[in-house]
Amino acid sequence: MNTAKHEEPDHLSHDDELKKDKKENKKLLQNERIRVAFERLQLAWIRTSVTLLAVGVGAYQYFYERVESGRTGFLKHITGAQVGIVLIIVSFIVLLLATFQHNRSMTKLKEHYREMRYSIGSLLAYFILALSFTISMMVLFGL
Repeated sequence: MNTAKHEEPDHLSHDDELKKDKKENKKLLQNERIRVAFERLQLAWIRTSVTLLAVGVGAYQYFYERVESGRTGFLKHITGAQVGIVLIIVSFIVLLLATFQHNRSMTKLKEHYREMRYSIGSLLAYFILALSFTISMMVLFGL
């Protein structure tokens, strides 16, 4: 009876090292694809928010000029300024919620992908949030 155990060498063979490297590279590529997908999703929400903001400002300005020129609103109970204000506030809320979701997703990904780069989508979102908040305050308080 042969009771001797098959002993493995202390170092991996060249083929094993190549396979290990290939597997690590594949995992990094998968994590990078996930990060880019999160970035694209955040940019889509930013695009939606900016569209709502632009339509809101446009509606507010258009109907403000109608009132200035002496014309009445298009509905009896809702003015165009109110529609504009609602759209601007919805823009802010949509982007705020999307940014919270994006940050939570990126934090979770960072646990598995330490080499991950910083999110440029987040920086852009913070800038648009500040802009949206400023415009909201200007419209609400007539600044």
